Amino acid sequence: MLGTARARYAGRRVLVAGSGHSAMNVLLDLGQPTAADGEGNASRVTWAVRRPSLNALYGGGDRDQLPERGRLGTRLRTLVDSGHLHVITDFRITRVTRTPDGIIASNGTRDLAPVDIIVAATGFRPDVDITRELCLVLDPIVESPRTLAPLIDPNIHSCGTVPPHGAQELQHPQPHFFIVGMKSYGRAPTFLLRTGYEQVRSVVCALTGDKAGARRVELTLPETGVCCTENECQPQRPATSCCA
Repeated sequence: MLGTARARYAGRRVLVAGSGHSAMNVLLDLGQPTAADGEGNASRVTWAVRRPSLNALYGGGDRDQLPERGRLGTRLRTLVDSGHLHVITDFRITRVTRTPDGIIASNGTRDLAPVDIIVAATGFRPDVDITRELCLVLDPIVESPRTLAPLIDPNIHSCGTVPPHGAQELQHPQPHFFIVGMKSYGRAPTFLLRTGYEQVRSVVCALTGDKAGARRVELTLPETGVCCTENECQPQRPATSCCA
């Protein structure tokens, strides 16, 4: 977006839908003017999210034990506070219509202003076609191994609370077959490389017959610097922190 595709977005009305890190990076790129844009040729950006508030999206800032993750949220907050983004909260897109004035996104009762481009950073799902002939058991919602799904459910685990897991949670009915790394999380977006390294260590132990090593899964995830409650994420308070 800052390189060869910049001309596609310069001076255009852009709607970014989504609230994850991918959407954040798109917004930061669109909000970063370059010499190629020229005077008065910046993108006009609208950001639509389903959540009623942005507070939970900014993360823990300098309290995040992954500094770049914290910096990402801090930079986004600065961009929002600058007024360069038109933010729409509590908005679920149900229909997109192309009109002579532009593309209009609607939630069924409210139409957003027309835009030229919609960037949909609204999640992903695994492509398991390559495993079609294998015997797998995947959770119908998260699309991860069924035993792993409740441990990584993003509706519950969002601030370093994913418990240690390894070969036992990753196994399938197919003998000696495991999916590790980001693909093991299915649709859940909360995967960290540190989690994957421990998955691989445990699975290698299982495949080589080291049952004790496979069961001995130790993982300490970095804190996000925020504590997620039922309704909101607030700055971490030591006495009530739910973060690992």
